Amino acid sequence: MILTLISAIFVIGLLILVHELGHFLVAKWMKVRVEVFSLGFGPKIFGIRGKETEYRISIIPLGGYVKLYGEHPESISGIVEPDKAFAFKKPWQKALIVLGGPLANFIFAFLIFWLLFTTVGIYYAPSKIGEVLPNSPAEKAGLQREDEILEINGKKVKSFEEILLILRQKEIKVPIILKIKRGEEIFDIPIEPEFREGYNIFGQKTAVPFLGIKAVSKFEFKRYNPLEAFLLSLEKIYQITALTFKAIFKLFTGELPFSTLGGPLTIGKIAGDTARLGLVALISLAALLSINLGIINIVPLPMLDGGYLVIFGIEALRGKPISLKTQEIIFKIGLMLIIALSIAVFYNDILRLLSGWKIP
Repeated sequence: MILTLISAIFVIGLLILVHELGHFLVAKWMKVRVEVFSLGFGPKIFGIRGKETEYRISIIPLGGYVKLYGEHPESISGIVEPDKAFAFKKPWQKALIVLGGPLANFIFAFLIFWLLFTTVGIYYAPSKIGEVLPNSPAEKAGLQREDEILEINGKKVKSFEEILLILRQKEIKVPIILKIKRGEEIFDIPIEPEFREGYNIFGQKTAVPFLGIKAVSKFEFKRYNPLEAFLLSLEKIYQITALTFKAIFKLFTGELPFSTLGGPLTIGKIAGDTARLGLVALISLAALLSINLGIINIVPLPMLDGGYLVIFGIEALRGKPISLKTQEIIFKIGLMLIIALSIAVFYNDILRLLSGWKIP
């Protein structure tokens, strides 16, 4: 319990700090005064006053914020230093400040992956076949132990994990064409899989292709040079981003139920379980969640960073700001949506807690 609590505070606090620091630094770059930099919401626990900014820790540890001078519509009438006010900046400057948070999350994740790939390296199961199950599609197709799978339907694979991920993609075509390396010989083998009930990469029950092969029991280790790690980190960011956007799309279309969403309790539970695997695993989880936080914040909903970007885009097209009344209505709608979403994820967290933390 203590490990879970400490891990949750570490991961959530770190992600909030990175995100808000992104907004803060870009705001300073754009000569906008930052009045408050807060980790947490609600009443402050304590704060330190700087030259222009109060840095505070607040009581509700579910997020954070930077309060910009002249940020809210109701404060515009009281602005006495327009050159330092957010409201009087150009739309592109406002957009950069808003993008600073999500961008910081992506940069943070990239740096973590780059550091881990160059210093710690990774263990992985090679894409070699360790066992071919009797009477399986693999045996019928002629696959053999020690065969190395190079490609699946034209997609290159380097590990057994990648094989499983590709097989669980909805758009997998059959027959599946495997490019095999056997000794010095390379050739293609078509295989007709059996489809069995299982789970796809989003945790949904679906028909999963079964080949009947197992990985070799011996894991391999590789540490990458800085250039290789740089490219691999970019690839990792792209893969996670693509999967996250697919998941968000499935949520909005109803294909993925909202019961799969998790809040701070779920994140805390996952962080605690991950921490038991070691510091490297916990830091890797922080990188994954940082990407998710960055993506969620650019979803074009009011009160999220993406919602502000839409507003600034409209302002740029119109050549003038949206009226204060319209902005107030948008913010109120956004606040109601955020509250509703918060209630939903807390409800999911409580259900998982009562059911023994069965996370879909």
